[in-house]
Amino acid sequence: MDIRKLEAFCKVYELRSFSKAGKELFLSQPTISSHISHLEDELGILLFDRLGRRTVPTQPAEILYETASSLFNSLDQVRSEIHMLRDNVVGELHIGGSTIPANLILPRLVAGFTAQHPDVTFDIDVGDTESIATRVFNGDLVMGLVGSRPDLPGLESWLLMEDDTALVAPKSFVESMELDGPLKLADVLKMPWVMREKGSGTRKSLEEALENKGGIKHLDIRAHVGSTTAVIECVLAGVGISTTSMLAAKRYVESGDLMVLDVPELRTKRQFYVTYLEDRRMYPAMQAFLTYMKHAGSSALKGLQ
Repeated sequence: MDIRKLEAFCKVYELRSFSKAGKELFLSQPTISSHISHLEDELGILLFDRLGRRTVPTQPAEILYETASSLFNSLDQVRSEIHMLRDNVVGELHIGGSTIPANLILPRLVAGFTAQHPDVTFDIDVGDTESIATRVFNGDLVMGLVGSRPDLPGLESWLLMEDDTALVAPKSFVESMELDGPLKLADVLKMPWVMREKGSGTRKSLEEALENKGGIKHLDIRAHVGSTTAVIECVLAGVGISTTSMLAAKRYVESGDLMVLDVPELRTKRQFYVTYLEDRRMYPAMQAFLTYMKHAGSSALKGLQ
């Protein structure tokens, strides 16, 4: 159904006149009559009774007008919202984060940003680094915070912050094994492990650290899990040891529930990157959030490490 014909119909309905509708829409009366005639043919009904000089809507016309006027009101609202989105820091940002950024970093950034821009809302998806980077690349997400620099073409990425990785074990395990001081890598590689899934930035960091030691294929892996929270809970339950973000482990280490095993070869740092399509059109809300993270992000994240 042609929207121009619907517009002509609504004007005739409102003004009860073909000629007045034509003047209002800057169209000739024959053009208005043609639009109405085509609509009547398409619907198989008469929309107006021509009673001498009077134009009277039929009952089907009343039904069509109710729906058509609602449609035009919705279109007007859409235009208004698009203009607002184009010119102001408003709207929804659909972004993604790998588990550590999504659970520990993004909440502080979102809180600080929305305090300044309350008309912006966030829809945050959580996944591993690889899946979030892929979704940004495919255009499903406007940006992502991930645990390693993506190597997909067209993605612009910059370092947001760094974090230490920690090899953690439950306190009872450390005490029972009488582990103290720097440990030999060969010894910890023989211990039971909890491992993140493929695509995780944490796992990738461990794989790189063990690249010249045979990788992770020789580890005694008792469980593969899909989130940092699950890793920590498995370690607390005694399933095995694991590497994780110090950001995530900090509260458990401070409470004494977890202990950090000192293995010089596994002292590494994690990097967290902001990534987005370089050539994607940026509207004010996205640009403002990127600017906020670059210039005010460190302040918002103060005390996290």
